[in-house]
Amino acid sequence: MAVWDDLKRVIARLSEEQPDALLGYPDPNSDEGRQPPFEIYFAPWAASTAADLVDQFGDDVDLTVGALPFPPSRPHKPRPEAPQRAEPLDPGQATVELDGPAVVRSGHTLRHGILLSNHSTDDLQVATNGQLTAVVVDPETEQVLGGFAGPQLLPLIVFSIAPGATERIPLLIGTSSFELDLGYTVPAGRWGIEAILTLSLNRDSPRRRTPILPLTITA
Repeated sequence: MAVWDDLKRVIARLSEEQPDALLGYPDPNSDEGRQPPFEIYFAPWAASTAADLVDQFGDDVDLTVGALPFPPSRPHKPRPEAPQRAEPLDPGQATVELDGPAVVRSGHTLRHGILLSNHSTDDLQVATNGQLTAVVVDPETEQVLGGFAGPQLLPLIVFSIAPGATERIPLLIGTSSFELDLGYTVPAGRWGIEAILTLSLNRDSPRRRTPILPLTITA
């Protein structure tokens, strides 16, 4: 319990002083079953805070920064194989554009939106959890490089778009790196984003990906 006694005080302090740095951690108000290693999840920009914990607690903590293990040399489970990429959205059915320029600091999250225009003769029913979640891609190779890392609520919220109408759908843009070679955050630069759409509530409704939309990440 000695390690937990020290760690819970650190967690409690961080949750007060840097609440946005912590994405997941054991409840410092509960002592039941607390045995190392303790899993703690940090925002992608909080690598220096994670380093402080490693310096203090070593192998007694199991840390993740953004989407990646910390430190990079720590053994980690391989990422699950990415699902087959969805087919592109048919522009004859619907088109998508950003609701204004998308600009975000590296390692941080932007709550933005897309404007979806229905060009079909049927209502479109876009199923979300209140928002779509974008991934960051290399606009030249279309390789997925990063995105949002963290818990999300999963309510079913449907956006209905009538024929000829345009509706705004909230879009969550994260900049956690999915590639160790990039570090913990997607670096500053001009990148792309895309999101996956389901356009009806039928179980067999195909998933469609948006065109690559422009994203500027700043330092």
